[in-house]
Amino acid sequence: MTAHTHFRCPCCHGSQYRTSNFDVTEKNPHGAKCIFCKSSMVAFENLHAWIQSGSAVPLDFRK
Repeated sequence: MTAHTHFRCPCCHGSQYRTSNFDVTEKNPHGAKCIFCKSSMVAFENLHAWIQSGSAVPLDFRK
């Protein structure tokens, strides 16, 4: 059985992303970036904890 990680964009709430070794950081250990707004994705399992922590401001918003 393969475990799947589901990502959600904190800025545009999209779920489509690309991964890159160049985008791996401490805040983004999977290197997942939204294909629409280029923000770092948040793992869907951690989304509730992320919102509750008060970090509801987009971390890496770029246009």
